[in-house]
Amino acid sequence: PLEGAVTFEDVEFAYAVGDPVIRGVSFHVEAGQTIAIVGPTGCGKSTLLSLISRFYDPSGGRILIDGVDARLWPRERLRRSIAMVFQEPFLFSNTIGRNVAYGTPGVEREAVLEAIEAARATDVVERRSRGLETVIGERGVSLSGGQRQRLTIARALMMDAEILVLDDATGSVDPVTEAEIQDALDRRRRGQTTFVVAHSLSTLRRADAIIVLDRGRIVDIGTHEDLLGREGHYRAAALIQLA
Repeated sequence: PLEGAVTFEDVEFAYAVGDPVIRGVSFHVEAGQTIAIVGPTGCGKSTLLSLISRFYDPSGGRILIDGVDARLWPRERLRRSIAMVFQEPFLFSNTIGRNVAYGTPGVEREAVLEAIEAARATDVVERRSRGLETVIGERGVSLSGGQRQRLTIARALMMDAEILVLDDATGSVDPVTEAEIQDALDRRRRGQTTFVVAHSLSTLRRADAIIVLDRGRIVDIGTHEDLLGREGHYRAAALIQLA
């Protein structure tokens, strides 16, 4: 069984030959840790997360999952062990309940409602006369951006995967709802290894470590307190929020 330890060893990746997006990235994450990834726009944050689930394979170096090269894990087994929430939420033209339970067919109704509550999306269900049986349009066209994002977070929670990847997953919700979602995630993770791209200090403070990327390279690693105490991108961005 997969536990969730992740190691990058001198990883390189380029979408086009000669134009690397990830450059010599190395770090180790113990199973159960929460790691935040920050950096300026276009620095490679989303690409790094995509490498973990093998949407792409490194062009150099290697990624280890529990000490085993990710390319040696059966792709289906690996991806069922990783729940992802992207910046742009995707929902199917189906019921709310089936959208949330998409990765876990046959699950009980009560479990779906618990995941929806944890993602602070109960209002999405209660405001509709058919509740979980309400059909939403392709990509959730009948919902607001924050509602769509909260339902995709509920879907990720339903999977109870060993690795949880949140790519700016709370960017479409207000600060109060974001804090509530983070509290719920903390209660439900149960030892999940979590990677999160985020910008708010309330989320970053919860991380065991923060990786700072710039132009595809790691320029700093530390806790919120560590990084706030030294010059660099993280301190500059944090001071803007604290001002």
